[in-house]
Amino acid sequence: MAKRILIVGSGDVGGHLACDLAADGHKVWGLRRSNKPVGDGVTTISADVADPETLMDLPGELDYLVYAVASPDFSEEGYQQFYVQGLKNILAVLKAGGNKVKHVFFVSSSSVYHHHDGSVVDENTPCEPTSFAGKKMLEAEQVLLSGPFPGTAVRFSGIYGPGRIRLITQAKRGGHCDPEPPVWTNRIHRDDCVAVLKFLIEKDMGGTALEKIYLASDPNPTPLFDVLEWMKDRIGDVEDDTDLPEATRRGSKKCSCQRLLDLGYQFIYPDYQSGYDGILQDMGY
Repeated sequence: MAKRILIVGSGDVGGHLACDLAADGHKVWGLRRSNKPVGDGVTTISADVADPETLMDLPGELDYLVYAVASPDFSEEGYQQFYVQGLKNILAVLKAGGNKVKHVFFVSSSSVYHHHDGSVVDENTPCEPTSFAGKKMLEAEQVLLSGPFPGTAVRFSGIYGPGRIRLITQAKRGGHCDPEPPVWTNRIHRDDCVAVLKFLIEKDMGGTALEKIYLASDPNPTPLFDVLEWMKDRIGDVEDDTDLPEATRRGSKKCSCQRLLDLGYQFIYPDYQSGYDGILQDMGY
């Protein structure tokens, strides 16, 4: 049965999700700040979550809401405006409009974890973030979970995919970090981000009771040294080794996606080699 679904934040992840859901026959609206069409079958809404006055014409009788915005500014003010306050604004408008949304999905981040010691983290791990990004994401999760509709926060780790090639660029430039102590990294391909959200929506449609939090990261955390060296071998002609200054500032943890796997999700790209292979091929490597 077709559902009425609003995707707030129709960029790389939200836009592809909107198009996939529309292709399945659902009635889908995609909200974005620009007036550029989201894609086939998706009704585009041009609005700004930070400006409640632009949100007055949201559709009614919604079944699902996916909040997948990206702050245009990497700043505490930007995160407050677009994640915390923006989510508050959307939920308030929908509630005031008489919507009885069955489930809200909030795209969160593994930045909520403060761990730097290589330990395993999951949905039950206490979070005490020290960065403004982690703090504001955790605050937004609380807005969701204390809100007027049932909700689930999906914590994605480092998203990569077409156009998201920062690590490849670093490898080409000779980016290096010491193998010991290992700096553990976690990632998820853009296509898996889209697929995870769609999977959770479909699970809810089928009557499965969802948890309040899912950690979405591929099943194979890997030391940054290993990823960079593999990329350099694939690329071949790279610059001389140069220490990555941010390597020492990265969180070092192993994200567990066991809760997602137990629910039945199967990763399209279960490790960095399978995920980056196609991207590198497209780049000529």
